[in-house]
Amino acid sequence: MDTTMLTRLFALVLVIHCTGWVGSSAATRVSLVDNGYVDLVFAIGEAVPQNQSDIIIENIMKMVEDASPVLYVATGDRAYFKSVRILIPNSWKDVEANVSSWETFEKADVIVDTANPKYQDNPYTQQTRGCGEPGDKIHLTPEYVAHLDHNHQLYGKPGKVFVHEWAHYRYGVFNEYGTPDDDKYPLFYLKTSDNKLLPNLCTDLPPIFTLYDESKNSPNCRTDPATGLYDKNCRYRLDKLYKPVSSLMANHSLDSVVHFCDENMHVKEAKTAHNAMCGTDSVWKVIMRSPDFATDKNQPVDLDTMPTEFSIIRSKGPKRFVLVADVSDSMRISNRNVKLAEATRSWIKDDLPSGSKLGIVWFSSMAHVISELQVITDSKSRLEMMKKVPSQLFSATCIGCGLDLAVKMLTENEDEEKGGTIVLVTDGKSSPGYLTIADVEQDIIEAGIRIISVAFGNKANEDIEYLADLTDGKSYFIHDEDTSEALEQAFFGASTQQWNVQNSELKFKLLELRLEANKALGIEGSFNVDPSVGQNLKLTVFNLEKQTNLDSMELMDPEGNVVTNVEQHGTTTASVTVPLAKIGRWNLKVKLSRAQSSLLLVTVTTQGRPDVKIPITTICKIPQGPDIKDAQNNHIRIHAEVRKGMSAVLGAKVKAFLVKPDGESEILDLMDNGTNADTFADDGVYSRYFTGATMKGRYTVKCQVVSNDDTLISQGFFGSASLQLHDNVFNGTDEGIPLTSFTRIASGGSFQVGIPVSSYDAYPPGDVRDLSVTLVNDTVTNVTVELKWTAPGDELDTGTVSRYELKYSEIVDDVINSNFDDESSVRKRRSVVKEDDLVAGSLKPIEAGSLQTATFRLTDVQPERPYYIALRAVDKADNAGQVSNLGVFFVSHKSALLIGDDFNMKLEGSSGFEARDIINVNQSGYHVTSLLVAAFGLILIACLCVALLMAIIKHVRAYSVYVGVPTSKNHDLP
Repeated sequence: MDTTMLTRLFALVLVIHCTGWVGSSAATRVSLVDNGYVDLVFAIGEAVPQNQSDIIIENIMKMVEDASPVLYVATGDRAYFKSVRILIPNSWKDVEANVSSWETFEKADVIVDTANPKYQDNPYTQQTRGCGEPGDKIHLTPEYVAHLDHNHQLYGKPGKVFVHEWAHYRYGVFNEYGTPDDDKYPLFYLKTSDNKLLPNLCTDLPPIFTLYDESKNSPNCRTDPATGLYDKNCRYRLDKLYKPVSSLMANHSLDSVVHFCDENMHVKEAKTAHNAMCGTDSVWKVIMRSPDFATDKNQPVDLDTMPTEFSIIRSKGPKRFVLVADVSDSMRISNRNVKLAEATRSWIKDDLPSGSKLGIVWFSSMAHVISELQVITDSKSRLEMMKKVPSQLFSATCIGCGLDLAVKMLTENEDEEKGGTIVLVTDGKSSPGYLTIADVEQDIIEAGIRIISVAFGNKANEDIEYLADLTDGKSYFIHDEDTSEALEQAFFGASTQQWNVQNSELKFKLLELRLEANKALGIEGSFNVDPSVGQNLKLTVFNLEKQTNLDSMELMDPEGNVVTNVEQHGTTTASVTVPLAKIGRWNLKVKLSRAQSSLLLVTVTTQGRPDVKIPITTICKIPQGPDIKDAQNNHIRIHAEVRKGMSAVLGAKVKAFLVKPDGESEILDLMDNGTNADTFADDGVYSRYFTGATMKGRYTVKCQVVSNDDTLISQGFFGSASLQLHDNVFNGTDEGIPLTSFTRIASGGSFQVGIPVSSYDAYPPGDVRDLSVTLVNDTVTNVTVELKWTAPGDELDTGTVSRYELKYSEIVDDVINSNFDDESSVRKRRSVVKEDDLVAGSLKPIEAGSLQTATFRLTDVQPERPYYIALRAVDKADNAGQVSNLGVFFVSHKSALLIGDDFNMKLEGSSGFEARDIINVNQSGYHVTSLLVAAFGLILIACLCVALLMAIIKHVRAYSVYVGVPTSKNHDLP
């Protein structure tokens, strides 16, 4: 390797390190350089009014400046905030700002935007991945930011609030506190060492607190007899003299709290989200595993000052695109050049945002500028640009040449906005001796350019996904069997990768039908137009062998009116358009004059209605990014976010359709249940692991969302801040708003696998994070415990595991990950539950995602003590999954007896108990004998009390006579 190449590689590594670009899996450029976080981006939404601009910007600066010393102390002198970019809306005309380059609202670290109904004005972090993995974004509302001085009484000091959310976002840690009416993460837990009920917090000092019953406004809390914990009406107030120093993930609103919980203070038995997601690892341990600090990076430094540099920026210019198209001879294969030309013209005609700038570069052995950047304003400018789409083909391939010209086009005018998007389309590798992708990578990064890569066929250059990943772009793969519609999806994806995408620019696919080769002479279908869409409804037929092969195509509206105005697009595509479609059920028919020898694709697309500001949207994505080096060591997730504005859409049926390198398909049911690949339940993010990456090559993904009778918009409330510390009362509701029928189909692009999984048992079984004790039945004859959990898969969340291992102990350390296999004498207190111990349910595994229950009999427990229980799954190859979250059960001295109206009461216990069964005198184990024994005991106690009272009276009379002092008239005794 010559000196020039070494210099290039060194420079590239330096740039990547300094910018922190680790691909779209991180979805951010922020990085920690010399102990200072740089390029942190705040983005303010278009809905934020300009009359709040001054206070919003001023308070963002104040929050970050306050947060820097808090983070510095909390990370042990390792980190602070060094540079921040604040991206303001284009509508803020009178605010001085520099021109932005790569910053976008969609990719910002922190957004200031309208409130999410689920969280109201409470700061929160969207986390869709697991422990130690970065979050998606921090969300602040304009109301919160504009009133920081007032809001610190509700949420804590701004600097601490931001560090609390930053830890969620950057380090992938979770909350260490409980919330009211939460079965999974309750307000209290029972501490094992001294058998005390304590607030569910991670602290370095034992909490000093007072209790109160919210329902009775009383200082006395009732205890749930089934759990031994305070019931759901019990709250606590921390004493004003209580001054712990940890943890910022538990009670950051206290002035004294300045640290995260480390291994010495971590409360393993507490029922917190962090313990459920991260096992028994402390917050500090997870933070120290972060790439920011692992392998001794950013060691502690002594800093007297920590100044933060702020930049106010805006996107002034239009969106800028450069199409870099491959016109080498290989593009003749499977009519790739024809598909490219038709898709390009369709993009320019219908989907390129008005006011955008578009340039075109084509390349073969060399590159040529077909069109400099031109503003697309009207039909005339679109038509002129469509005529420039290349049609000739040449020999050899120089991808680097095309990219080099495109970079120069986007950077040569210093007066224009920086950055932009390059849409790179190629079907081959760079020919030897020509400029390569590596030769221009550094220039692309420095210019802040995003790459959308489109690979035609299996032989396209393997580096283009890496380039898209490096620049936080997206990748698409076009099979030779695909129609030009697949390429149109790629172009449309490029249109939505830049700043300030308006709802009016979005396009929604409602239906997709396929007519296989040599099948019937037509196809029929139906779909719903929901109230949020219907403008420019288009029925399109792709892949016609020739125009005359189409006999007819029509749309029928809900009232029976038929639309048949067919419009031809080139030789292979035709469409029917309705300017504004009526809401309701539509039908379509497509007839052919003769059967085709190739697949026919029929789609229905539309835009949002003119009078609707917030449509239902779906984003399909691969969080790991498009370039997956090693599938076995990188659990591939598929996510579909379904939202209406900031509100989550719940209860929909969501599927992911994957096409493998060999053309075979796989369908995954995505779930929003908070288990396995899905981080939190009911947040509108539907997820699943993909375990079928058994081939090297490119995989394509699309997601389909279909509503049903249970689909609704979430209106619930669960706070991210420690709300219970401030005696706040929030009136959020769990009742959602029902939605009418709708469908959405969204492309997730593609990803490339370098090293596929080697065998079926490449992945371990999935984790169980929702193990709960639903009933403790303590009778005269025996004690039984009922458990509930969601079954994990043999391969993460797919298939059925071979067996479960279930253990419990009164010592929490006996059943955690690190000790679960320990069979030393110190673990003799631990008991193993086997199938023979069950009285109901089964420990026989069932299919992943199914709800499983098991009830077992206890023989070796002591009353009035908490017991901790956990399980793990083992697959057919004896690979064990992670140990589950801890379940807790409590056995009281006597049976729980509920009578009268309490027959219908649900026992909603704390510390993991989800006691939803009714306990009453008719239940098994509660006999008349028990009632008689209890009654006799009460009578005996009453008699003893009467006898004691008579003795006291007699003693008082005798004493008063003895001393010669008569009793008071007001206190005469009988």
